[in-house]
Amino acid sequence: MDVYLDVDSPEEVFEHLNHVYNNKFYDEDEPMPLCHIFGQQMWHSNAYLIANRTALLELKEAIDVALKHDETRLGLMPSDGEGYDLFIKCVEDNFEWEELEMPYHDRECYVPDETVGLPPNKTFKKYKL
Repeated sequence: MDVYLDVDSPEEVFEHLNHVYNNKFYDEDEPMPLCHIFGQQMWHSNAYLIANRTALLELKEAIDVALKHDETRLGLMPSDGEGYDLFIKCVEDNFEWEELEMPYHDRECYVPDETVGLPPNKTFKKYKL
């Protein structure tokens, strides 16, 4: 569980952590955040995000955190129950996009450029990936 703390006193930190912890778990009748993310296979192909309401609300909250703190991590799961982390990064307008690997994953249509040296996980500073 990731928690961003913007308070200084130990009492406020403890209060904030308790609040997050007490509101983080799902009730038995509450749906789990289910989310399937299908990336682009090649240029101009579509990408898809299919999620239930719970996952979309958590994604919305995570995007707000990334906008405020530059990056965040969100725990989600596909319908088979195998959880994964979605890392979200907000970069500056002058970010060196040409240094970042392209997101295409169909190796029959797209062969990655080996000279591009920035995998997506290396853009995150607050997480050791």
